[in-house]
Amino acid sequence: MVLPRTERGNLVYIPDGQVLTDWFWDRLRFSLIQGPIGSGTSTAGCQRIWVQSMDQEPDIDGVRRTRWIISRETYKELRETTVKTWLEWFPEDDWGPFIRSEPMFHQLRQRTAGGWDLRDHPSGDGTKIDSEVIFLAIDDPDTAEKVLASYEITGFFKNETQFTQKGVIDELLSRCGRYPSMRNGPGATWFGGWADMNAPVEGHWVPYMRGDIPLPVEMTDDEKMGFEKPDDWEFYTQPPGLLEKIVDGRPVYLPNPNAENQKHLVEPYIQKIQGHERAWIDRRVLNKVGTRQTGQSVYPTFSEYDHVSKGEVSPSPDHLIVVGLDFGIQPAAAFLQERNGTWFVLSELVGSNEPADEFAPRVKRHLSQRYPHCKVEFWGDPRGGDRTQASSETAYHIYKKHGMAVFPATPNNAPELRRSTVTAVLARRAGLKINPSCLRLKRGMAGGYHYRKITNVAGQFSEKPSKNEYSHIVEAMENALIGGGEGYSTVRGTVDRPKPVSAPRKRFRLRG
Repeated sequence: MVLPRTERGNLVYIPDGQVLTDWFWDRLRFSLIQGPIGSGTSTAGCQRIWVQSMDQEPDIDGVRRTRWIISRETYKELRETTVKTWLEWFPEDDWGPFIRSEPMFHQLRQRTAGGWDLRDHPSGDGTKIDSEVIFLAIDDPDTAEKVLASYEITGFFKNETQFTQKGVIDELLSRCGRYPSMRNGPGATWFGGWADMNAPVEGHWVPYMRGDIPLPVEMTDDEKMGFEKPDDWEFYTQPPGLLEKIVDGRPVYLPNPNAENQKHLVEPYIQKIQGHERAWIDRRVLNKVGTRQTGQSVYPTFSEYDHVSKGEVSPSPDHLIVVGLDFGIQPAAAFLQERNGTWFVLSELVGSNEPADEFAPRVKRHLSQRYPHCKVEFWGDPRGGDRTQASSETAYHIYKKHGMAVFPATPNNAPELRRSTVTAVLARRAGLKINPSCLRLKRGMAGGYHYRKITNVAGQFSEKPSKNEYSHIVEAMENALIGGGEGYSTVRGTVDRPKPVSAPRKRFRLRG
């Protein structure tokens, strides 16, 4: 595409896409955008510096002063990527000499008969613009604290934040608003920062702060406070470059008409993915947070496009709530409803170091709050009938005391039955729909629940799925599906199943 130019020959920048446009004009203290490769965020991030330099109010001498930092982890990355983008839009011939010593520096100027001078404000109001841009490498919070200690800046642009620790952003923000000085004018009339990124892998701070992924159960309350999103922060997520559908167990990719910045791409996304593995496509093109796994997904036919509801599905009071339970010290509960052949996972509940006598009341409270008018049945891991060394009571007994009769979903926890049951549901048209709020189950199905790779043996994986933060909620859903009838359908080819029958309560006579 040929870009428009002004009468003087300058390129005109127009962000291509609604999300990109919203982020470009955001003026909160900090805003971050996540998008697929080629989605235009680096260019937009550079352009914001000039736009916000023009918006700065002038000092008493009529000069609009700002100072910015553009940062990546190393100077090599800055030179090979960000600086190249910067100089495409702010070339030295038109915008003044670029200083290449480290840290690199560009003071935006305009050419005059005598050399270089401050740039005129485009409004023609007679004010001048003095914008300084520093290209600074910061690789971790310790470096940030040391390097930034002497800087006074207006704001910053952090490029490729998928490689950046949150402490670096915190340190950068602490230096904002210190330039220009209020001795000669209003000071910084806006200050803060913005950042861009491709989809990161699990463990990155952005998915935690957005609420995409639940915080690790082992995290302390103090640590969790660091991941609460401030009111003056905003996160933006661009549409994926392609759409994914699972056909015959394999992913098929289709153009996404809502993908942004497509008019500026020389190579369409459908060509860009050729020769790349699925994990690369998921993060770099589909804009999905990568699952931190070292093995093979238990359910590779799961697709977020096909198996996650577009919005939250509400419970139907006319249909049974089927609760799947997984016991142990990391218990989990999945709450499902089956309607016209579709299993809807409506909510999830995950415990952390909670025995059954603590988790069971939470399950009961969740049911009373979310599904007060629904009939309920409970299916659990058959090991819930085992006694522990610490108590003669089983998990089943504890749930029974709280008014919840739990039945074993399988007689022996046969892995073949569990895997085949869920795989059959996934293969059915609209067989499974998970509410977007079921964060841990969604991530588990997307690969968090996996077979561990055997080290030093190519292509070999363990026979049993790894026990991790995702395994418990996935196994709870398996129990619900099997107990709810899908297991019998898989084995016998019929949807008929035994119904749970509670023993009648013994009646006591209060009168003689």
